[in-house]
Amino acid sequence: MAGELKRNSAELPEDIVLMRALRDMNMPKFVYEDVPLFQGLITDLFPGLKCDRVTYPLFDKAVRESIAHMHNVVDEVQVDKVVQLYETMMTRHSTMVVGPTGGGKSTVINTLVQAQT
Repeated sequence: MAGELKRNSAELPEDIVLMRALRDMNMPKFVYEDVPLFQGLITDLFPGLKCDRVTYPLFDKAVRESIAHMHNVVDEVQVDKVVQLYETMMTRHSTMVVGPTGGGKSTVINTLVQAQT
């Protein structure tokens, strides 16, 4: 992923490319409680470096519309989970969505499918 990021954003410094690759590839895998620990590790590895997440304005809009179309409340955490699944599927050969019963797995998958059509 770092190589693809560097090719697509040649103007970015290598430390930002590496930080983004590490963050974007690993963040979707963590349970909620582990996110602050990982963010602390990234901050320790790249002190003083600030790197905003990549945004997908058109895709975000489609996700929000899909959630509303399914008569669900648009929740920023759920929108983020759909975007994370999208990013994971763009960079992985296979993906497994796991979590507790009623945790929103089917909703995230169905929202992703609807947002892409």
